Amino acid sequence: MRSGTESVHLVAATVGFTSFFLIWLSVIWGLILRNGWLSTRLRHATIHGAHMIIALMGLTLAVVHAFTQLAVPFATVHLVDVLIPFTNPTDPVGIGIGVISLEIMTAAALSVMVQRWMGYNRWRALHALNHVAFILLVAHIVVSGSDVTPLPVWGAVLGAWLVTVVLWVSTARKSSEVRRAVGGKLGMTQRREEVNIAVDSNKCARFGFCEHEAPDVFTLLADGRLSYQVSVPQEQLNEVVRAIDVCPRRAISLTRTPTAVVSAPRPAPAQPQAQPQPQAFSRPEPHATSPRGLRTVRSDELHDRGVPK
Repeated sequence: MRSGTESVHLVAATVGFTSFFLIWLSVIWGLILRNGWLSTRLRHATIHGAHMIIALMGLTLAVVHAFTQLAVPFATVHLVDVLIPFTNPTDPVGIGIGVISLEIMTAAALSVMVQRWMGYNRWRALHALNHVAFILLVAHIVVSGSDVTPLPVWGAVLGAWLVTVVLWVSTARKSSEVRRAVGGKLGMTQRREEVNIAVDSNKCARFGFCEHEAPDVFTLLADGRLSYQVSVPQEQLNEVVRAIDVCPRRAISLTRTPTAVVSAPRPAPAQPQAQPQPQAFSRPEPHATSPRGLRTVRSDELHDRGVPK
């Protein structure tokens, strides 16, 4: 019986750690997708599809890990403990935070199907809770994981958590605003440049992909109309470029506000053309030339014809 218990525990632990690795990878991939770090090398649809596949695989294995605990002989985990947090009498805190983490990630995954109905801002707020769910997942492994005692496993779990937190905090919009505010107080404010946005209403199909990439610029209203900012600062240029890339109708165009205007060079004045000079006609010398068809008459012939000299 002990060997059976250990076998089920080994399967559950293996599935759990594989699920943790995939969920961590999906979180990192989501940060890459949000910041557009691979947008110049991979298409947006490829990055988004990979993120969704990895997240679904990790979530599926997490569900398998949770319900595998029910198969352990003489298990102290029951069905109610997997569904309702903090109800397990043996380990209420560790299992409870694991259940909360799993429920948050499940709700975020199901919300993709009703994203258009929810509106992007509310869906984005719910999706951002995945970072909190990941932190709770790490806490669940540290508190309840009996196989985390070895230093390599402990270091790998905490190292993955540390990398995620550093990337999340350093790339957050609030962090960028704080850096700009500190730079302004230190006199390092850069000249603000803006770019202009135009949307062709005849091409726009109101799919909302642009709002997904740049929610601070584009907003799909409840009545189906698209509202957007005409001018955006340079800091939001990457978001707008990603919105242009994912627009299936290519309805968005972007122009930069000119900071300097260079006029065309002045054309050189046209040189007056020399007027053709009239040709001077001079009377030819007598008998110098003869028109074609005539011949020259000598003076002795004139005397023979009775013409006086």
